[in-house]
Amino acid sequence: MKYALSNEGRIEATPKANGICQCCGSDLVAKCGTQKIWHWAHKGKRNCDHWWENETQWHRDWKDNFPKEWQEVVHLSDDGEKHIADVKTPNGLVVEFQHSAISLKEKLSRETFYKDMIWVVDGRRLERDFQRFNESFRTSDWRHWGHLFAKIEYLVEASQKVGSLLIS
Repeated sequence: MKYALSNEGRIEATPKANGICQCCGSDLVAKCGTQKIWHWAHKGKRNCDHWWENETQWHRDWKDNFPKEWQEVVHLSDDGEKHIADVKTPNGLVVEFQHSAISLKEKLSRETFYKDMIWVVDGRRLERDFQRFNESFRTSDWRHWGHLFAKIEYLVEASQKVGSLLIS
């Protein structure tokens, strides 16, 4: 997690800092070592968002293309379920960055929860990544992207650094 809540608002992890999870309200520990990017973690093994994954530098770099206020925004559904969106724009568009493969079931679960969303996936990690992502994400006819053009245009304008996209 990049951000925690403190008396100063949302803060990034720094050595010996204290923070609170914006999703569940639990205490967070600042992890500021030399092996991984600096981040926040729940004390103990607790994790309030079951969609949470370790964040890579690739993931962080993509999020950093967007305003801080748009990054790691808690999305609350009508039934009270909460998840932390990688990026959520002021108009409600969610952008999820996916570095590793996920199951079709999880992909559909996230799309159902967020509703108005697009994916940015990294298909270049391993030789077969792009093919595997493409197979997992092929749940609709990719030739019918017309309804997504406005979203793509908005994303490109927002980041100005968008590379190749797999969009659903």
